[in-house]
This record gives sequence, structure tokens and C-alpha cells, in this order.
Amino acid sequence: MTQARHDDSALDSLVVLVAESLGYACQRVPGDVMLLEGANRLHVSMRNLRQLARLVPRDDWPALVSDHVSTIVTAIEEPLDLSNFELAQHLLRTRIYPAEADNGILAARPFAPGLIEAVVVDTPTTVRTVTIEEAQAWPVSLDSLFVLGRANVRSDGPLQCEEQEVGGVRFSVLQGWTFYAATHAAWLEDYLELGPYGALVVVPSRSMIAAYPIQGRSGAEPWAISPHGHGPVVLAATELQAQAQHAYEEGPGSLSPHLFWWRAGALTLLETQYDGDSVVLPKDFLAVLTTLTAEPGSS
Repeated sequence: MTQARHDDSALDSLVVLVAESLGYACQRVPGDVMLLEGANRLHVSMRNLRQLARLVPRDDWPALVSDHVSTIVTAIEEPLDLSNFELAQHLLRTRIYPAEADNGILAARPFAPGLIEAVVVDTPTTVRTVTIEEAQAWPVSLDSLFVLGRANVRSDGPLQCEEQEVGGVRFSVLQGWTFYAATHAAWLEDYLELGPYGALVVVPSRSMIAAYPIQGRSGAEPWAISPHGHGPVVLAATELQAQAQHAYEEGPGSLSPHLFWWRAGALTLLETQYDGDSVVLPKDFLAVLTTLTAEPGSS
């Protein structure tokens, strides 16, 4: 048995022990998930738990698993009284999740291909999603809840923003020890100087955004190093894709290993391929860049 498999088995066993101590039967189900069945039916993401376990010494795993599973169970068994919207509204946030987290009952909407934005309640002990039924009981529209949730995330304070240079490419990294860092991609223009070309963006985990603003030929980037002026963009895409894959695997709170094009507040998925060590960007994306950089005043 390899060390990784041994670690997985150890975490599985700890989850089973904690679940049983809380009165739940426990079994693995597809999707790298542990299903707990008892007073309620709930799921524990083993992928996320493994990522958390890598951050602490092995001797701390029992305490980590106990706290993690107990928090999930408590959030289900001891639901908050959300009937008083005047009190609940201050706890609302919007959080980004992988699209597969949407079980059809969440107050959620698409955020980007493969990602959703969900309304959650943030308390000192846990973060839990809001259901459509709960949202409908409040005296505001669902759209208003998203506006309020985003506003509360912004009022919590900005992310740390720093420039990094890897492989000759300079890009910006936005980070924060919060469940809501990825939500800040919705107002990326507040952090970076973005022109009409937008930016290449990755959102690999709940606590990190990395972005490369795309400059025109008159900008700071040496567009002309390739025939169509796309050289720096390709280099940036290659580096961001590698960063995204690594951060997605590391976690915790993995979101997406994919590359996106941020433009006017919207995220478009760029389906990339590799040619050797370089990323090949979609032809339609490169065609748009060619058109943009050919516009009057861009050369």
C-alpha cells in the first residue's frame, strides 16, 4: 500500500469513527464523498478533507476530522432560525462553489462555466448554504439576496493583492483567508487596471484568484514578439494554467483548474490544449484579440 493510499484509509477510518460517535452510519459513495445517514442524510467531501489534512501534522488528524465532521452535522441538526430577515441579512454572503455542488434546492446561480454562486449564512462556527425555500420566505427577491450577499463580502474588506513573476510573466495574485475570496472576481476591476481586452483569470480555490491583464499593442506588454502579437498572452496563459492546476490539486476548497477570460465582469471559459509545454488558446479567442488590437488607436 502506498503512503497516499494509507493516508486515505486513515482519514476514511477517522470519519467513520466520528460519524458513528454522532449516531450516523457511514459509507463511501461515488464522487470521493462519504455519505452519513442517521437523523439526517449528509455528505462529507473527502477531497476537501484530504487537502485540509495536508496542512496539519498527522497527529492532529483525529482532532481535525472530529471538528470537521461535527461542524457539518451541527449545521444540519441545529439549523439557525432565519425567519427574522432583519437579523439574518447581516449574516448573508455569496460564495463560489463547483457546479456539481448544486443539488437543485440551493439559492444559487451560474457564476462561470463549472462554477456557481450561492447565498450562504456565515456564523462564527459554520457557513451553510441557503435553500430556495428559505429564500422565498424572506421579503426580498432572490436577485436582491445576491446583491446583499456580495455587498457583505465586500464590506468584510479587500483581498491582499501582490504581483508575481514566474517564467518571465508578471501577473497579479489576490488572496485571503476567507471562504469568499473567489467572489471578488466579480469586481476584479477594483483591484487591477483593466482595459477593453480584460484579463486572463484562474480561480483554482476559494482563497485565491490569479489574473493577467491583457494590454493592447500600445500597452506595456511586447505584443509584437509573435506575428499576431499574442506571444505574451500565450506565455501568461501557459503559466496561469499551471498555477491553476497546482492550486486546484492543493486546495483546500478547490474550485476550478481551468483558464477563463474576464471581460466586462463576465468569465468565459477558454478551452485550452497543449503543444509541448505551451498552452494553445482557442482560435476564436485569438481572433477576437486580433480584431481588438487592429481597432483604430490600438496600434
